[in-house]
Amino acid sequence: MNYYRKIWEKLETPETRPVYARNIVQMDYEEFAAKVIAQDSSFVKEIVESLYSGDIYILKQGFSREFMTDLLEKVYSIWNQTPSSFHKMVEGCPDFHRMQDEEVAKKYVFESVRHSYYWFHWNGDPMGVIPAIIPCWRIFKFLGGYQMDEYEKNTPKNGVVDRFQVARYLPGIGRSETHSDPYQNQKFFISAFMSKRGIDYEKGGFYVVGPQNTLIDVEDRIEVGDISIGYATILHGVDRVDPHKKPDWKAKDGRWWLGLYSNSTDHFKNRATGKPAKVPLKTD
Repeated sequence: MNYYRKIWEKLETPETRPVYARNIVQMDYEEFAAKVIAQDSSFVKEIVESLYSGDIYILKQGFSREFMTDLLEKVYSIWNQTPSSFHKMVEGCPDFHRMQDEEVAKKYVFESVRHSYYWFHWNGDPMGVIPAIIPCWRIFKFLGGYQMDEYEKNTPKNGVVDRFQVARYLPGIGRSETHSDPYQNQKFFISAFMSKRGIDYEKGGFYVVGPQNTLIDVEDRIEVGDISIGYATILHGVDRVDPHKKPDWKAKDGRWWLGLYSNSTDHFKNRATGKPAKVPLKTD
């Protein structure tokens, strides 16, 4: 029985989905995951109402630093061994990586300049990392009112698939404009952090938007291995990384990120996608 589903069904309406972040809440990931599984009635109501009110959670050490370092090296190796390409999410879609420069970024619903690697359940997990990631993703699916293994056996013809993504926001041009994510297939954006500002890069990074379009910087609170979740419609983005530097697509520096999302596939028209938000951001 998933008790979160009942609370979500009572709360969610098109008119009340959150747009702005409210508070930044930090918790230990293992403690958080245990509470999600336990489904204590007071926690169920409290956490769903908190997330739907715009609270952003930073869950400390959801992954180990060693795992994130190993994942980074594996993705970087694939980038050096295979050419950049693009494939729609249709039946038989391979794993692939794409160098999304400023011109390519204009082809997307919202502009995101980065180098991304995408991989899927049905391609055999050549990096051998899915078993380490899935238990975490299942916690967030369950919290969102879904079955823990929702979509895991799907292929594109089923309409919704799990897509794993690692992205490098390279110094000089790496960024994602302010946007909201689709809420139709999962409740939250899920960001797992693979690098640390002040060590791997100097400026820029993840932000959420608060009331009166205030830019709330999140990166100072983040360590490698932390995970952040927030309701999908809350405005967020990635501020330009190290704008004073020259881009180098072959380098390893910059801001690295693991994103988990259950995507509508290209087998269906009018699939759910993110939306840009052209708002004038104010800094604190």
